[in-house]
Amino acid sequence: MKEQLLILAAISTCVLSMAWLPSISKKVKISYPIFLLLMGFGLYWLEIPITWPDHNSHNSEIMLLSEIIVVVSLMTAGLKIDISYARKNWKVPFRLIAIAMPLTMISIFFIGTNLLSLSIPLAVLLAAVMAPTDPVLASEVQLKETYLDKDKDRRNLPEFTLTSEAGINDGLAFPFTYLGALLIKNNGIENFDWLNWFLDKFLLKIVIGIVAGFLMGWIIIKLQKYLKELFGIKTWDGLLAFSLAIATYSLTELIHGYGFLAVFITSLTLRNSYRIDNQYKKKLHSFIDEIERLLLVLWVVLFAGTIMSGFLSGLSWQTIAIAIGIVIILRPLCGLIALTGTRMSRKERFTISFFGVRGIGSLFYLSWAFVYLNDTSGSNELYTIVTLIVFCSIIIHGISAPFFFRKKLSNN
Repeated sequence: MKEQLLILAAISTCVLSMAWLPSISKKVKISYPIFLLLMGFGLYWLEIPITWPDHNSHNSEIMLLSEIIVVVSLMTAGLKIDISYARKNWKVPFRLIAIAMPLTMISIFFIGTNLLSLSIPLAVLLAAVMAPTDPVLASEVQLKETYLDKDKDRRNLPEFTLTSEAGINDGLAFPFTYLGALLIKNNGIENFDWLNWFLDKFLLKIVIGIVAGFLMGWIIIKLQKYLKELFGIKTWDGLLAFSLAIATYSLTELIHGYGFLAVFITSLTLRNSYRIDNQYKKKLHSFIDEIERLLLVLWVVLFAGTIMSGFLSGLSWQTIAIAIGIVIILRPLCGLIALTGTRMSRKERFTISFFGVRGIGSLFYLSWAFVYLNDTSGSNELYTIVTLIVFCSIIIHGISAPFFFRKKLSNN
């Protein structure tokens, strides 16, 4: 009983700190995930009896917590974006999805096979899980305000591009994670059914995810309208955002679609509906944002404790150099290639390219793959490199982000 109270006191104190950490972060010019890392290090040093995650025995626990926080963060991201689905509004984010994301995956695949000595299936899985940028840990470089001055062109804001990129590619990384897992199960590329993977895991599941997302958003909007008109019933409950995110994700997965993609589409549909009061949209965003920060504390603290428990011990300098290079060289280079020819300034292109934050989504996909395979063969190597890349991303982007995004978005 005493140990349980000690754990509860320690975690609740970390959660309590989130009431002030965003403001402190702005003052000291260091992103608050770094402070959460330090708290996790401290809890481990104080020997708080927390069961720190271990990929060899807790794949499902890592997956579940990561899954929930990514779902919540995708709803949060979508509720920030007040731009219609018109193609012209999404040209820049789609460039990152269509060019930067594949280039990054191809590059990491070759790094995996040539520098890390991974097999082809493991290298494909590594490339896939490192493909998505993170909507959670990257929150400080994404849109802050849900409403802007209407005279501002939101499409050209780096924050909009980074928010929308993270929302879209978290769903589109799943087909390639499936590919890596299926190649491992098949013991290589020989006799692999590429057509089935493309038609089912890539095409069908993406289409179902998009359609399900639109439908869930449309149903909620219509429900709000008819309940009010026919029965005089309406809700101002912020809980709708959280429950809708979880319901959309789970139902879409049940009907063979990609739930992450559906949640983001649902939140965009909700956000851009004129039938829902603007003040209520703000309340929905505020509620889900606080849930996201609560879950972020839990995840980062556990992540920090896992690192302190010796998870990254024995790393070679070559592996460390590769991880840092992926964060500060590979993603920026792929991003700059994707954004060549856009009307953005050189500084905006570099900012967008540099802040391809890797984080919680990557560890979710990796843990999902090994739970799906029900086999941990080769997991230690992949968990080590992915954890190291995420750790480097938190530190490098956490220190640099406040200097790139000094002004509040609403004051731009």
